[in-house]
Amino acid sequence: MVDVDIILKRDNFDLRVKEMFVPGITGVFGPSGSGKTSLLKSIAGMEHPEEGHISINGRLVYCKERKINEEIEDRRIGYVFQEGRLFPHLTVEKNLRYGLKKTAKGLSYEEVVDMLQLEHVLKSKPSKISGGERQRTALGRSLLSSPELLLLDEPFSALDNHLRNQILPFLYKIHQSVKIPIVVVSHDITDLLKLSDRLFIINNGRCLGHGEYTSLLKVPEVRQLLGSNVFVNTLDMRVEDVDLERGMAKLHNVNLPDRINAVYSDKRFHLINNNRVKLFVRADDIALADRYVQGISVQNQLEGVVVEIINGSNVNLCVVNVGVQIVVEISAESIHRMCLKPNSTVWCLFKSVSIDFAV
Repeated sequence: MVDVDIILKRDNFDLRVKEMFVPGITGVFGPSGSGKTSLLKSIAGMEHPEEGHISINGRLVYCKERKINEEIEDRRIGYVFQEGRLFPHLTVEKNLRYGLKKTAKGLSYEEVVDMLQLEHVLKSKPSKISGGERQRTALGRSLLSSPELLLLDEPFSALDNHLRNQILPFLYKIHQSVKIPIVVVSHDITDLLKLSDRLFIINNGRCLGHGEYTSLLKVPEVRQLLGSNVFVNTLDMRVEDVDLERGMAKLHNVNLPDRINAVYSDKRFHLINNNRVKLFVRADDIALADRYVQGISVQNQLEGVVVEIINGSNVNLCVVNVGVQIVVEISAESIHRMCLKPNSTVWCLFKSVSIDFAV
């Protein structure tokens, strides 16, 4: 657990944060200049707050009042910058082993290489490998320092969509392998929601909310900050069946009443029966009906109950419990016409082609 209670002043900017980050992935979202990177650098020891304290697993690494300020290398924090910052003159193997010099505990070199699938580039220099491979190498180097906390600063910003989707599965593997807090900074809410529904929302140096995504949507300042950003639902699924001939995959979640059908191409993904995957469906790709609809091409219809309707200035959000909570974008006119209210029974409809994966 990481306990942060600081005030950092820079020119006309004040960062005031009092929060705890627990094991698992927390996404830090905010616009440019909101204080995201300053928060990470303060935790890592690269910037020094004017007031407050920072502790990691109960160990004070910074306390203004007690004049405690651990050196960066002593804080046991893995920090991955958006551009990776690998040593250009060293091979991937030597970049990775640089982390091993700092500790003999934690994941082994072989485990990290296998987890991040770097065997084929070990003898290459950073300039000769892809952006996704460079980012995985930077992640591996940080993991080999046996951190108690992993900080990722805009890990997707230098990657195109294809490379982003390549990195996501490795972050899931890291999350499952090392039970430490992982804090990921991004100005793209979609990227963060593909990693975790636990978010820390920051703007102008202030925390607007910290918690589960659907709960944060109830905060007017958060909805206003998100603006036109696309709301994305993330579901943990198990692959039940893959039909390459029809180009379809059948996915299962024990909390859902029905299987989910998704268009599948092995050129984009490689799904294996019984493997776990992350499923993503945008809130504006889901339609609501007051009954099961017969004779329609839409393959996915999940029965659920309206939990809450969140009225916004640009869009209304309907939170529906289908076994797990999902968010649906809906117009005020549709809410009125369908007489929707909490406890209303609805069916959530979405096409198999609207589904995306991280595997």
